[in-house]
Amino acid sequence: MPHHEPAPAHPPGDRRDLLLPALAEEVTRTVRTLHALKAQDARADDDAERAVHAVLLTVEHHGAQRVGALAERLGTDPSTVSRQTAELVRRGLLERHRDPDDGRACRLAVTGPGREVVAVTLQRRRERLARAVTGWDEHDLGTFVSLLTRFADGLERGRDDDTGTAPAPTAATTRPEQETA
Repeated sequence: MPHHEPAPAHPPGDRRDLLLPALAEEVTRTVRTLHALKAQDARADDDAERAVHAVLLTVEHHGAQRVGALAERLGTDPSTVSRQTAELVRRGLLERHRDPDDGRACRLAVTGPGREVVAVTLQRRRERLARAVTGWDEHDLGTFVSLLTRFADGLERGRDDDTGTAPAPTAATTRPEQETA
């Protein structure tokens, strides 16, 4: 039986072997900066911490849902999300409603004051992003958004491949309000 060499992952002369380490470095730097900015926001906002903002934004974006579904969307443990949602209910930012599909369960929904927190958070993020891209022309910004969307979709597919979970929402189903900055 003849021995076949595996097909190259990319064409000869392709600079991926040089560019991928640079990508890894820039992604790491970006994530580190985003975490620092979120921590700064949490310190500035007495009413909610960083993780609690993520819960609130997710419920606002995806609508009323059970704690288990919310934990799955956030990629975290249901007990953690349960504690966070209890705090948001206590603060009046989320409320519990009986699940129409199962009267023994409840769904969490954002309240009016919760929507106000979401609006302030999203406005702060938009302002920060606007400062970050000051001087960019519309073409560059559009290209960046398009490439970042493709990158995020690829990361989500990779996560789903690794965990065996259902496909994550793609850019086609994700609103721009889900910015992380």
